[in-house]
Amino acid sequence: MDRAIESEIKQLFAESGDAANVAERLLRRWDANVLTHEEIRTVSRFMLHAGLVPHLLNQIRRSLKRGDQIPWSGLVEAFSRLDVRLEPIEVDAIFEGVQAQSESLNTNLMFELVESAALDAYDSRAIEFRKQYFSSALSLHEERRNDLMRRLEYARVNRLMSQERRILDEIQAFDPNDPELRRQKDLFEFREAQEIVENALAHSPPKSEIERKFSRPTKEIRQAAKPIVRQAREAAKTATETELYDLGLMLVFMELHDEAISLLEDRRLSSRIDWLLLETMILGGQFAAALGEVEKLEVKYAGESEAPFALTYARARALWGLGETVTAIELMRSLTRVRPSYRSATTLLQQWIEEAP
Repeated sequence: MDRAIESEIKQLFAESGDAANVAERLLRRWDANVLTHEEIRTVSRFMLHAGLVPHLLNQIRRSLKRGDQIPWSGLVEAFSRLDVRLEPIEVDAIFEGVQAQSESLNTNLMFELVESAALDAYDSRAIEFRKQYFSSALSLHEERRNDLMRRLEYARVNRLMSQERRILDEIQAFDPNDPELRRQKDLFEFREAQEIVENALAHSPPKSEIERKFSRPTKEIRQAAKPIVRQAREAAKTATETELYDLGLMLVFMELHDEAISLLEDRRLSSRIDWLLLETMILGGQFAAALGEVEKLEVKYAGESEAPFALTYARARALWGLGETVTAIELMRSLTRVRPSYRSATTLLQQWIEEAP
């Protein structure tokens, strides 16, 4: 359906509340031959749904006399609504008319004709064309989906984060209910968060960064933050996944890691929340708890292709925080061997080797 005229129809109906009045205004434009073929189809569907079948047939009759475009599916559906019995010669004439108009518009209107099942009882061609339409639509859908996935893989391999986000948004709009595409979006958001942390680390001296992770806000700051924390906890009780994530992130930015952990642990609404919770435990120096969380997520995300890399990275950082430097370095080294493009792991490994006792 043409979105622009669909919105216009809704607006006109909201203003007048009279479907016949809306149809009359649209039919004047139809008669003036200023509507596109798709807009004509949209208007015909509106008239059918509004019960204005005789009005639609009268308009189509006028269009036929002038040799204008015809909404063929609307025509046969109108006949069906009025229980008009079609003769074989009339059915043939409809197919011939569709073929002629298809050639004049350089498109296949036969698929549009069989949107209505009104001809199924008269001619097997209608059923056959519908099968062809669904097969063609499915092939087109798969082709489009595969193209998006190829572009996504290219952007991912070449670390084109902004391009990857645009493609993921396009994928979500294309098929918002596809679980695999939803999973790809979740994985990207996790890697994007890692990229942000990685960039921050790249511009911070290693020693000062480690010391910052162990730092705690002063008593004065914690006292001043109490009202904010209270409000955040109250809001978190009914927050959506996005709102909860933002609340947790706000507390992390304020370096109120314990408070953020408490907030996120109560409501694990998505994988994003799980990964943020794990990252917050490490940033907050709760390394033993982080190791326990890693074990939980290994079970929970056993089928996720990216999860083992992210969890190995987190386990190594937690072990480093606990003073298990040799084990941490070996873990991180094994990770960089398997995935040499894992830049944050490579950077951190080099820092650890320089700082290890």
